[in-house]
Amino acid sequence: MGAPLAVAGGAIGRRRRVGPWLLAALLGLLALLLVLLMGVLGATFGLQGLQGAYEPSPTARAEIPPVYLRLYMQAGQQYGIDPWVLAGIGFVETDHGRSTAPGVHSGVNSYGCCAGPMQFSVVGAPSTWDRYGVDGNGDGRRSVYDPADAIPAAAGYLVASGAPGNYRRALFAYNHAGWYVDEVLAKAAEYRAAARLEPGGDPFGRLVPPESQTVPEVLQNRRITLTAIQRSDVRSGVLDLRLVATLADIGRGHSVLITALKSDHSTYTVDGTVSNHSAGRAMDIGAVDGEICRGTRTGRCATLVHQLAAVTGPLRSTELIYCWDPDGPNDPRGFARADHCDHIHVGWDA
Repeated sequence: MGAPLAVAGGAIGRRRRVGPWLLAALLGLLALLLVLLMGVLGATFGLQGLQGAYEPSPTARAEIPPVYLRLYMQAGQQYGIDPWVLAGIGFVETDHGRSTAPGVHSGVNSYGCCAGPMQFSVVGAPSTWDRYGVDGNGDGRRSVYDPADAIPAAAGYLVASGAPGNYRRALFAYNHAGWYVDEVLAKAAEYRAAARLEPGGDPFGRLVPPESQTVPEVLQNRRITLTAIQRSDVRSGVLDLRLVATLADIGRGHSVLITALKSDHSTYTVDGTVSNHSAGRAMDIGAVDGEICRGTRTGRCATLVHQLAAVTGPLRSTELIYCWDPDGPNDPRGFARADHCDHIHVGWDA
């Protein structure tokens, strides 16, 4: 069991008059389609809305009691976070409620502060449980010892502390210890099965491995040139999984020089908007297979740009920028900018 938690925790033109009933029906259909689209995208990307789209790994199914497995996945979907991070907390804290230590099923832990399967702090006024506890199963009470209440409460606290944007920060708020953050994320990687993507015939892999596979691959690949601060970005978990997976895939077929990731790029673009770099969702590539990118329409940089523009499915960049439009005027995801002639920008929106 961990140390005391810091869980303080329209169209323009001719219009026809539409009857109210028809308008309501159309709006309802649009809303339904939007919900379905968000669910599909969330399940595919593992992002907000259904960040727990990753299926449980064989390890998760073997180690996590069925009731807890269901609760982790439900809470992940409800709060838009990775359920396997929740499962990592549950494992490290109480072995998914199976621990017989004090404070798991009654009373408080040996530190005199925390209780329940997710080890919420119950001391202070208000305590962390007072602030974040929920009635998850609708039985009319909030019990820190009931996993149906404690697991969604933990999800809510992680969101309040920075998840899903920064799981390391959120976990550090949950328990102020670097080892704790590392242990939870490592266990989450064991519990998170690889997410299979839809078929598409793109030049990159159809499987997005978890960070536990892609991060070491990127860091150990000598064909991917990174600065010390960029390596720290990759290692620390602040980068979007799509970026890391794409970089790993690129490194299997090309040598690339990365000129910017998250920490070595400004928060804002030259237009004054918040850059995807600042959220860990973009990378700049300055050279490909020994060729410095200069915006030419032929050569190795041009080849990689065309490959990236041909990607289909969830790994397709929503912000592919070079000196010229890589996918033509009919696709808004790629476009040209004169200030991007010396690098390929590959980014994803949230």
